[in-house]
Amino acid sequence: MSIAADLKKEGIQVIGKLNTLEVNKIASNISEKICTAFPEHNIRQSDLFISIARLNMYIAEMPNDMAIAKYFYKNNAIYFSKNMNLTDLNTVAVHECLHFMQELKNKHGKLLRLGLYNMETAAHTRNGY
Repeated sequence: MSIAADLKKEGIQVIGKLNTLEVNKIASNISEKICTAFPEHNIRQSDLFISIARLNMYIAEMPNDMAIAKYFYKNNAIYFSKNMNLTDLNTVAVHECLHFMQELKNKHGKLLRLGLYNMETAAHTRNGY
């Protein structure tokens, strides 16, 4: 099934893509918050920023019964509801980026695991170690 078909099945209709400046603001905010909150994990803020800044982020029409944002692992994208107050974007984005950080894919991009696991393993896998 294609990404477009998967999104349609979920009731998500893309309205537009967030611009680079908006994505970078979100990535900067989130990487700072996470590194400050979890210093014992020795996560490099610059690496986390780059990973998050590479995510595609969209404003979308979403079903009323769905959350105001959704991380979609099949295309590493975050979809934010058009009804969401954009000043709350950073708070909601933190939650969705945590989903992104919790995924583990093999070298072919196939999802192996999604959920809580050792952050050091995830960082090494993302960075190709």
